[in-house]
Amino acid sequence: MKKIGWRLLIVILLLSGCSANQANRPHHRRSSDATSASVKKASTAQATSKESTSVSDATSKANATVWNRTKTRQLARFMANWQSQMKQSYQGTYNDEKPDHLGNVFPKALKDGSLNGHVKWGEQTVNLTWSTNGENGNAFQVVAVATGGGKQRKAFPTTYFFCLHNQQPVVFMTQTTNGNDLDIQDTQNSALQAGFAKIVTGVKPQVLTNTALNADLTSAVKASPQRWPSAYQGTWYAYDGYEKKITSFSTDTISDFKLTRVKTKKRTWLNVRGRHQSAGAGTFEYVRYHYYDGRQIPVMMRASGAGAWFDENAYQSEPIAKQMKDFEFGDESKKRDEEDI
Repeated sequence: MKKIGWRLLIVILLLSGCSANQANRPHHRRSSDATSASVKKASTAQATSKESTSVSDATSKANATVWNRTKTRQLARFMANWQSQMKQSYQGTYNDEKPDHLGNVFPKALKDGSLNGHVKWGEQTVNLTWSTNGENGNAFQVVAVATGGGKQRKAFPTTYFFCLHNQQPVVFMTQTTNGNDLDIQDTQNSALQAGFAKIVTGVKPQVLTNTALNADLTSAVKASPQRWPSAYQGTWYAYDGYEKKITSFSTDTISDFKLTRVKTKKRTWLNVRGRHQSAGAGTFEYVRYHYYDGRQIPVMMRASGAGAWFDENAYQSEPIAKQMKDFEFGDESKKRDEEDI
């Protein structure tokens, strides 16, 4: 009986130890579930991160293009403010509208090629193309169009083409009212040119002034010996309407000429005469800035006669002179027999 008692006691103790060990043993299945959950969470987070990165990359890529929806919205806000200041009204593609210039509806007229061969910039025929990102590979990419104007805008509309010419911003305009061709030119509105350039490049260009351009005219004339004002120096090219060709002239030795200032209501001319000239009014010259291809360039207005009647515009580039030919900007002095004082 004693042996049986001891054996029973030993079995009981062994069973108690097994139960204790089982109770203290870690729950591997639960640990495995937790690890699986962690892996799933990590995988989900990684997938979400990849999606976010993908979206972010796509957005960055879109914003990295020369033109995009963000810039379109910026142009819409700019034009709303500008036309309010001008007391004019325009319809713009930037507001998902369809500007209509006497039957030419935009952007359709640019997309379907109906204007191909019918747009002239000075003496150059250009092909305006429609682009949503400024990267279609063409020389003239229009990213927005606005048509409107003042009270007579329906009969005499003004249309602006917000264009990238060789990837550089320029705002062209047309007021063509008849025929199948559109004659475009740079708008001379500095707010439009500078505002569009800032939207495209992020930097607003400085607007140059005619006052600064002619700053040393008076001192050059009063100097002894006289000297050519800095803006008037160099070689200039102009279209001669009588000879029907481009001619050139240079600021020769100052000793051959006599310079004087002639002030009128609208401008102060540089009057150039021969050193020993005793008769005749000489040549009147006035250099001012005008926009060409989206940038300001010096353009010399030349006139003659007692009333300083307009003769021609001259440029410091022969190719530009050939393209612009006898183009007038609208600020020229009166033609012969129409006094401009």
